[in-house]
Amino acid sequence: MAFAERPDARIYWNSLGQGEPVVLVMGLGCSSALWFRVAPQLARSHRVILLDNRGSGQTRTPLALVHRVAVMAADVAAVLDAAGEDRAHVVGFSMGGMIAQQFAIDFPQRLRSLSLIGTHPGGAWATQATAQVRQLLFAKAQMSAEESLRRMRPHTYGLRTPDALFEEDALVRLANQPGARDYQAQLYGLIYWTAYPYLPDVTAPTLVLHGLQDALIPPANARLIASRLPAAKLVELPEASHWLMTDCNEACLLALRQHLENHRS
Repeated sequence: MAFAERPDARIYWNSLGQGEPVVLVMGLGCSSALWFRVAPQLARSHRVILLDNRGSGQTRTPLALVHRVAVMAADVAAVLDAAGEDRAHVVGFSMGGMIAQQFAIDFPQRLRSLSLIGTHPGGAWATQATAQVRQLLFAKAQMSAEESLRRMRPHTYGLRTPDALFEEDALVRLANQPGARDYQAQLYGLIYWTAYPYLPDVTAPTLVLHGLQDALIPPANARLIASRLPAAKLVELPEASHWLMTDCNEACLLALRQHLENHRS
C-alpha cells in the first residue's frame, strides 16, 4: 500500500504494468477501483497509476466541507512524484476529467497527453443536466447507497447495457462507497470550478470521449471542450451513456489505446 504525502492528506495510489505512465483519475464519489474495466487492459502496454481522490477510497484527509478541484489536481502531481514519474498521460472520467483539465492548466510540463471522458468544462459555459437529474445528484447523500445507484441508472447507463454489467459496477461501488460528508465535499468543489477560459492554452494532444446517451453530463459539453482545445480529437459513442467504459468497453478501450499509441514520447 503506497501513499503520497501532502501537507493535509495521504493520497492512496498504486500502479500496475510497465511502460510509459498513464494516470487514471476517477469521478465523483468513486474510488480508483472503478477503473477495473480499463486499468488491466491498459497495463498490458503502459504503467498504469491509480489514485483515490480526496473523499474516496483509501485516501486519508481531515474532514472538509469542500474538496477543491485545484487541490485534487495537485494531488495527482504529488502521486507522480511518489511514483518517480516526471510526466504522464492523464486520463480523467467525469469529475476526474475536471481534475485532469485543471492538471493540464497547472502542470502542463508534466503532461504527455490528455484524455477527457464524460466530463464538462465547468462554470456558466457547461451544459447542465435537467433539473430532475441535478436534484437527484444532490439528494444522493441522503439515500442509501443501493437506492442512489438504482435511481441514477437510467441517467448514467446505456439503454442496451445488460443488468449484469450494471450489477458488477454496483458491487464495486458499494464496497468503496464514501460517506455523505466526503461525497458532498467533492460535489461542492465542482460548483464554482471552471477550466473553460484556459482551455485554448492547453496544447497537449487530447482525446475527448463521450456517450451520446449521457443525461448526467450532456454530450454538448464534449463538443464544447473539443472546440476550445487546439489539439483535440472528439469521439462520440452512440450506444453509451455516462458510464461509457461499461456501456461500450471495447470501443472505449480502442479509442484510448489509439490515442496513447499515437502520442508515445
